[in-house]
Amino acid sequence: MKKLLGILVLGLLLSGCSTTSSVVSGDTLKINMSKYELNEKFFMLYPGDDPFVYGGGSELYSDINKEIIWGANKNQFYVFRGVSEPVNCGIIMCNKIGNGTLESWHNTLESARASISKTISETTSTTSETTSTKKVSKGGKEKMAEEIKKIPGVADAGWPQDISLWIFMTEPKAKHDFDRLGYSVCNGGVTKFGVPKGYSITFWNPYNKKEIGKFRCY
Repeated sequence: MKKLLGILVLGLLLSGCSTTSSVVSGDTLKINMSKYELNEKFFMLYPGDDPFVYGGGSELYSDINKEIIWGANKNQFYVFRGVSEPVNCGIIMCNKIGNGTLESWHNTLESARASISKTISETTSTTSETTSTKKVSKGGKEKMAEEIKKIPGVADAGWPQDISLWIFMTEPKAKHDFDRLGYSVCNGGVTKFGVPKGYSITFWNPYNKKEIGKFRCY
């Protein structure tokens, strides 16, 4: 909930976000941290670095209850143990962070896998990388719009043209971070619904029909 509110608050400008390297080098990560604690530490990350924003990925090793998670930029890979509920992401945020405690973190997926001490062929590995085409829904723009309508703070959404997505906000006078929200909608549309980039996202005040924000999804 805190992360979702952060998307809609102008104060959390991307220029003020931390980077993965600063979080790691600053001794912020601790062995046995929960996913919720990691989520709090990475609250100010760029969306592409954040492992709890749609666009990242995960690998679940169900037979040994371990999971590797990472952000879309693949700058860092986090190994969790004791996992019975893996990460589950929606179009913008992860609907379920899941459980488990942090065992280690790595610069590459290969080293993260190696740390699990079992080869891929010996495990039941379920790959759920959100950029994989096999995970892309074929629902297209209509289903994407329906999913956007479920986001708290959104009154309505639709495609007046193929190159234009309109989103109407329930509280248009609030200080929304349209850059972060637009980034997440844009990339979530690609990975979950197969909607290619090449359009503009316009945010509207539904009460006076005035434009209040814009993001170019290119």
